[in-house]
Amino acid sequence: RPAATDATSAATFLLACEQAEVPHQRYAHRADLPCGSTIGPITAARLGIPTFDVGVAQLAIHSARELCGPEAPGHYTAALGAFFAPA
Repeated sequence: RPAATDATSAATFLLACEQAEVPHQRYAHRADLPCGSTIGPITAARLGIPTFDVGVAQLAIHSARELCGPEAPGHYTAALGAFFAPA
């Protein structure tokens, strides 16, 4: 099963986070443990375009223990703004 994020797309988004002074964390799931699948890997495999799978933690069906702080949505907005800013 292909991952949505590869080294190049991860580095591109991490650069946007650094430019926006947004804290970030890296996560890689162990390949020997089962986990749910999202639309990200399917999109990446079928469209063949660079993809990165990011988001803000939220209390939802996927995790009853996943919460974000009050500043997280603003950080996410700033990171996306830096990513989409003209070069």
